[in-house]
Amino acid sequence: MSRTTKKLAAIASTTAAAALTVAVTATPAMAWTAGNFTATLNGTMVINAGIPAECTGSTLTGTIDANGNLTITSASVSGCGVTVTPNNLPWSGSLNNGVATLNGFSMSAIGCTYGGNLSGSFSGTDLPVSATFANQKVNKTSGWLCPGSATVTATYDFAAA
Repeated sequence: MSRTTKKLAAIASTTAAAALTVAVTATPAMAWTAGNFTATLNGTMVINAGIPAECTGSTLTGTIDANGNLTITSASVSGCGVTVTPNNLPWSGSLNNGVATLNGFSMSAIGCTYGGNLSGSFSGTDLPVSATFANQKVNKTSGWLCPGSATVTATYDFAAA
């Protein structure tokens, strides 16, 4: 191998190694824009503990990190016909590979408290996205003469705040 060929091979090898380093250390294509978000109820939320309650308003606020991890620091619910109170904030969750989760979800109404984790779906790679939670079972965590579980159905539109 001639001296010129060796130099060209060394340059090509160095260039390939540099390109591989950039490719390996680059930000993943699925990274979220980190920051504050607001999630607004799209349609109605149905909480069914034997008798369905339809709520017409709900807002979640918090932060999202670059990996899609959520911290919900504030939640409100309105238009249910009864007072519904979100509990045990902050909640956690994520938007990851089309799966939306809300962990630690807890709400009380008429002396009954239900809680658990919600799992739904979404599409998109950055805010804004809509996440749908359909017929998610949450168990009774407190209350007397309350059904043992309820289901929650809701769609939230997540947007940067």
